[in-house]
Amino acid sequence: MSDYVFPQFDSDVRIDSIGEMFKAKNHTRWGVNLQLYRTQKKSSLTISNAPILARKRYLNPTIDHDLKGWEESFYISSTKEWQAARIGDCPIKSLEKDKRQFCFVAPMRGGKTAYLPQFEFGRSLFFHDGYLSRTALMPECLDLDFNVSTDWSNNRAYIEIMPTSGYPLGSFNDLDRRNYLSWILLDEQARKSYESIGLHQKKYGYQSGNYRMWDFSFDPPELPGAYFSVRGWFDQETKSIFVYEIDKIKRIKADIPDEIDMFHPEFTTPSQERNEKGMPVAPSGDLAGARIHDDEDANADGSRIILPSDKVESEFSKAFITNRISKKKRKVSSAIPDEGESERHILDVSAEEAIAGQGHAGADRNITNDVTDKAHLYESKFDCFFDMVNVMTSYDGCVRHSKKIYELPSVARCTKHRLSTGNPRCMAAIVLEVQEKHVILLEVDTSDAEKALSTKVLLPYNYSEWESDLNKIMYGLVRGSLVWPSKVLTQVCGFGSHIGIKHPKCAGGHKGLLLPDTIEGWAGRFYGRVVEMVGG
Repeated sequence: MSDYVFPQFDSDVRIDSIGEMFKAKNHTRWGVNLQLYRTQKKSSLTISNAPILARKRYLNPTIDHDLKGWEESFYISSTKEWQAARIGDCPIKSLEKDKRQFCFVAPMRGGKTAYLPQFEFGRSLFFHDGYLSRTALMPECLDLDFNVSTDWSNNRAYIEIMPTSGYPLGSFNDLDRRNYLSWILLDEQARKSYESIGLHQKKYGYQSGNYRMWDFSFDPPELPGAYFSVRGWFDQETKSIFVYEIDKIKRIKADIPDEIDMFHPEFTTPSQERNEKGMPVAPSGDLAGARIHDDEDANADGSRIILPSDKVESEFSKAFITNRISKKKRKVSSAIPDEGESERHILDVSAEEAIAGQGHAGADRNITNDVTDKAHLYESKFDCFFDMVNVMTSYDGCVRHSKKIYELPSVARCTKHRLSTGNPRCMAAIVLEVQEKHVILLEVDTSDAEKALSTKVLLPYNYSEWESDLNKIMYGLVRGSLVWPSKVLTQVCGFGSHIGIKHPKCAGGHKGLLLPDTIEGWAGRFYGRVVEMVGG
């Protein structure tokens, strides 16, 4: 159920089909016609709401509705094998709506065929937030909002966000959104496909009275070897599946550099100087919900709230890093969020493009869930620690068995799973065998923190199951604002079987910069403490 409602609709209204797009003459906003179960006075929403427009979804739900449809997953060779057709060409007899709208016909193994509405494919692939949904219909917009350059010799790209760009500045704090935007901007096929939406609109749209109408269509990227997970209506007689919704797209080809720097003149990073007066971290009181006013202005003053939305799981064929580069510093607040009772209120919001000085509070959707394994990209953060471990493993009786890097999980009302740059905060886990006993070393990247976090050494009760407890440890670490969760560790190891070992002081006060002789001494002291714990 949801407390984030469209006031023009009744409760529990189901989207049965998605029709043509339209725009009133001399207006700029596009709408999407909907066929709703339980007829409404208004049966459309603006394109800004495209991230949530999927068949059999409920608007203004008052209960948790089960997801409808037959579940199917499949790999494709390439979208080049797909054919464009009308939904009316699908042989499933029960389909009576949307027949004019376009779909892709995708062959699957076992003689099955998927009929994939082009709007749903565009939504799951590109319409991840309000900005990307709106600007898709304006093929020149990306060139105006972003200055992109690629240096393949150094495997690096640079994205300058223009001061006039309409992309919400706060959205660049979200790594998943930065990554997805970078893919659209830098991958040649992705960008060509995204911009084809606006080109198709200009070429195939038509006038009908005072409105410009358009049956959504676009040219998809090839996506060789991609994996799809979908839900829809399966017809056994024709072995056809009509797709309601795409849940996952994996193995998305990303032909872009490994590292991408993003710059905007207003980007800031926290300084070590504390703001003793404190800075407000959220509006006063808790947001109990929101009334979403469709087709009304949003106010550019203040940051946008993110409305809860079901996400599309995506995975790229290669991992890459996006860095938010800033030249300005801002003071860090010493204020602590109030955990007690506070006033809960309903906020009037708009998901439309923001205008200065007028309109409702700004809101946005974010349906990006990037599950690409990126942790290994941050291995260099632990170079000094790994150097120390390498020295230890040269000692008799010390053998390294494994090394893994994990991104710390997101925890409600906590921010320490991210570095001040917005990139993931990672933890390295190394398994050693010392005097025939297995010990685990946990090292967290605190390069942006005022105080370093000690390395935690664990001697777990049950070595074969220690990884199953790791999520609880990482959750407690983030929840405790980078303090090791002693109660959880004691449950996993027992008293006296987990210890913290401090780092040596860094050369010249620079975090992560240790001289070679310091690393040798660190390894000796570290190994001595581990031997004491194992022998004790």
